[in-house]
Amino acid sequence: MPHLPGSPVWQRDSAHATVLDYHLSMLHDAERMDAFRRAIDASVQPGDVVVDIGCGSGVLSFMACEAGARKVYAIEGGPVIELARELAVDNGFADRIEFLDGWSIKVGLPEPADVLISETIGNAGFDEGIVAWTFDARQRLLRPGALLVPQRLRMWVAAVESFDDHSLVSDWWETALPYDYTAAHRRAARMLWFADLTPGNLLGQPELAADVDLRTASDEAITSAGRLGVDRDGTLHGLACWFDSLLCPGVTVDNTPPRTESSWSHGFLPLPEGRAVSAGDELTWELSVSPDGEDWTWRVDPVER
Repeated sequence: MPHLPGSPVWQRDSAHATVLDYHLSMLHDAERMDAFRRAIDASVQPGDVVVDIGCGSGVLSFMACEAGARKVYAIEGGPVIELARELAVDNGFADRIEFLDGWSIKVGLPEPADVLISETIGNAGFDEGIVAWTFDARQRLLRPGALLVPQRLRMWVAAVESFDDHSLVSDWWETALPYDYTAAHRRAARMLWFADLTPGNLLGQPELAADVDLRTASDEAITSAGRLGVDRDGTLHGLACWFDSLLCPGVTVDNTPPRTESSWSHGFLPLPEGRAVSAGDELTWELSVSPDGEDWTWRVDPVER
């Protein structure tokens, strides 16, 4: 029997406390909430069937009900679904929302949906697997011509200097550590980290790294490459990445730095070690992201003059 949020076991589990804090931060992000409400109001028609992938605390499913949805299938693979069920009852939506526990790729619906809502946009855009989730939903869960919220997702990259964030990598080389932790350093240098970056961290102008139409995207890795200019002297610690997203015509959301009030952070793709750069330098970069957002590979190299 599942432990509900009011139970002692649920309260003692620090992971559940983190989940509550995370979802509260999203509810407090007024720009995010307003954008999704406007997009849902524009996309959901009275009588529609809606599927909400990664429903979290259920807030977007509640918005779909208020927009006139006849039925909402709210899918969530995390423990927060227990809270979402309670909130649906407390707010009078339980008669129209059916909560489905699990990953959407393993869930079926008794009827095709007219609208897909999937707020699985990660800090770096694609790191929560939105491409894979929406591709699968288009094949199995939606009627032909169904509307998607969001419709499009773009990711930007820039050369970044961030000593504090790079310490997550470089500190594994500290001589004070009791043993040889080179293997940990290698792993840390291959991980996507999350950081709160400002324009002051950027060494130059950003470049568009990916522009994905979720209505037509295939279940394939996103790959891109390009050049970045360096506008000031500094230390290159890696690539910063962030997103902007078209939820529906006329409604967008983004986490472009600094976005200090955003519940999203930014992505940080580190180099194994910092590299001195000067104004006027050029860098080549390559990046690949799997559709499920799990596998990230990248490289950054100086352009020889």
